[in-house]
Amino acid sequence: PLRDRPADPSSLQCPATNDPKVYVTQRAQILAEWMKGKKSILCLTGAGVSTESGIPDYRGNRGSYFRGHKPIIHHEFMSSETIRKRYWARSLF
Repeated sequence: PLRDRPADPSSLQCPATNDPKVYVTQRAQILAEWMKGKKSILCLTGAGVSTESGIPDYRGNRGSYFRGHKPIIHHEFMSSETIRKRYWARSLF
């Protein structure tokens, strides 16, 4: 039941601080405590997180789009078995 779940980490309060390092450390501790005992966690992020982590962005000079991988448009995907096979083949690598 929902009532047995721990609080959402974003709802937990930290002591007030103007020091960014202290703030981040406090938030990291709250998140680490919240994560304890979890079997799995899904984290949805924006593109900036992966880029900051060293993963090339899709349209950047090292990204997939720059190397020639163009997105498949929904209409193409739905109307062509060949396009769908191409999509799934690309998704595996």
